[in-house]
Amino acid sequence: MKVVVNLDLCQGHARCEDLCPEVFSTDAVEGKCVIENAEVPAEFEEKVRLAVRNCPEGALRVTKS
Repeated sequence: MKVVVNLDLCQGHARCEDLCPEVFSTDAVEGKCVIENAEVPAEFEEKVRLAVRNCPEGALRVTKS
């Protein structure tokens, strides 16, 4: 599975990073989501899905590899 971010929607709440820091981080300049590993390792799939569901702007989505 892959995860992608729409940076036009991202407002930098960083809930994704709070929920799954293994995959997400925050850009130091703009404060927006950075996906460190777009190809999500199997052990983090549930955490990534939780992060996607918790994004206030709906800026994250999961796609199939």
